[in-house]
Amino acid sequence: MDEVEKKALAFIKENCFLEKGETVIAGVSGGADSMCMLLLLMKLKNDMDLKIVVAHVNHGIRGIEADADEEFVGAFCRTHGLAFEPVFADIPRLAVETGKTCEEAGRDFRYDFFKQLAIKYRSKKIAVAHNCGDNAETVLFNIFRGTGIKGLTGIVPKRNIKDADGNELCLIRPVLCLTRSEIEKFLSSINQEYRIDHTNSDNHYSRNRIRNEILPQAEKYINSNVLGHIAALSRQASEVEDYISLKTDEAMKYAKLTVLEDGYIVDGSLGIEGLSGLHPVIRTNLIRRVFGSVAGRLKDVEDVHIRAIDGLRLAQSGRSLSLPYGITAVREYDNIVLKKSPCPKELPENPDIKVPDVKKPAGTGPEVSLKICDRAQLGEIPREKNIKWFDYDRIGSMPVLRNMKDGDYLLIGKDLNKKSLRRFMIDNKIPLSERCGITLLADGSHVLWVVGYRQDESCLVTSDTKKVLIAEITA
Repeated sequence: MDEVEKKALAFIKENCFLEKGETVIAGVSGGADSMCMLLLLMKLKNDMDLKIVVAHVNHGIRGIEADADEEFVGAFCRTHGLAFEPVFADIPRLAVETGKTCEEAGRDFRYDFFKQLAIKYRSKKIAVAHNCGDNAETVLFNIFRGTGIKGLTGIVPKRNIKDADGNELCLIRPVLCLTRSEIEKFLSSINQEYRIDHTNSDNHYSRNRIRNEILPQAEKYINSNVLGHIAALSRQASEVEDYISLKTDEAMKYAKLTVLEDGYIVDGSLGIEGLSGLHPVIRTNLIRRVFGSVAGRLKDVEDVHIRAIDGLRLAQSGRSLSLPYGITAVREYDNIVLKKSPCPKELPENPDIKVPDVKKPAGTGPEVSLKICDRAQLGEIPREKNIKWFDYDRIGSMPVLRNMKDGDYLLIGKDLNKKSLRRFMIDNKIPLSERCGITLLADGSHVLWVVGYRQDESCLVTSDTKKVLIAEITA
C-alpha cells in the first residue's frame, strides 16, 4: 500500500469518520484534492459496505472549462458505477441577488446542495476535500485579518451541521492530513488524471497569494515542515477553544439575550459584577459570543472591539461605543447592553443564527441595481450621476450593497491614494446623522462607489476591460 494512502486511511480511521453500511455524499470538483478523496473512499467502499454519491457543482463562472470538469467527473462515475449528482448554478447572479461575494454565494450554494442530497439519500455524512495546505492558508488568513484563538483552529477534521429539516449531519474532511504534494504524488502513482482550475493561480485574491507565494517562501526559507507545524498549532488551538467554550457556557449565566418568538435576537446584556469576576480569557470570549448573537456574525470583529466593550466595565453609566454591524454598546448602571442600531448593515453569514429580512428603510438611501455585461456589447461610458461602470475583472470579488462600517476606504486620484470613508465624509461635509443611511457599493472594506457622491478610481473601465459591472440607481 502506498505510504500516502496508508497515512490518509489511518487518519480516516483515527477520526472515526465512517461507519459500516452508511451513505456518503462526496463533493467532487474534479481537482486533485477531491479526486484523491473520492479514490480513498472507494478503497473503503467494499470493506465498509459504503454507498458513495458524488455531488458536483458547476458554478457558472469558468464557462467551457467548468463544463469539461463536469463531464470529467461524470465519466469517472459512469466508469466506476458511482451515483452522480451534478447541478448548475449561476453564482455571479446569485451573489448579486443575495448581496454576497461570489465566494460566499458559491460556498453556501454548495453546502445547501450537499444537504439536499443528504436528505434525498438518507445520508448522515458529507465529505469535502480540504487538505493540509488549505488549513494552513486559513490559519494565516485569520491571523493576518485579525483573530482570536478560534481563528487559529483553522479547518477541523469534522464538525456537526444540520440539514434543511433540522437533522444532524457530520461534515468530514478525509484528506485534511495530506499536503498538496502528497496528493499529487498519490494520483501520479496510480496514473489518475485530474482537472486544474486556473483561477487558483490568480494571486489577485488574498487566499491565493498566501497559498502560492507566502507558504512556499516559508517552506523554503524558514521551515520545510511549516504545514505540519501549523496543523499542530491548529489542533492545539482547537483543544483550547473547546475548553474555553465549555467555561463560556457556564459563564452565560451572567448574560441575557432578548429573543423574539421567531428567534430574532434584539439585544444582549452582560452583568458587570459577574463579568468582572471571570478570567480575562473567559470574559472576552463571553463578550464575543454575546456580540455575535446580537450582530449575527463575527467576521471583521477584532480584538480591539471586544476589549473596548470590556472597558465599559470601568466607565461611567451612559458611556457608549459604536461598533461594527450597527451595534452600540452602552454602560447602563450595572450592565453592559449591546443593541442593534436602526441603521441596517450587511446580512449575517452564520446560518445557525436567525435574522430578519433586512432592507434599507425609506429615506436611508437610493435603491441600486447591479448587472454584469460584456464590454463589447456596450457603447460609450455614461457620464450620468446615477449610473457607474466598473471593470469587473479588477474587483477582488462580487461587491455588495451596504451601509458604512469601520475601516471603509476609497482609492482616489491617478496615484490611487487611500482615503478613509470617514475622512471623505468629513471633507464633503456630510452630516453625521446622514452618514449611516448612505448606500455603498463595496468589496470588503474597499468602497467602489459612495452612491450619489463619488466613484472609487481603482476599477475604472479601460480599453482592456472585458466585463463591466453596471451599478445604477433605480429608485
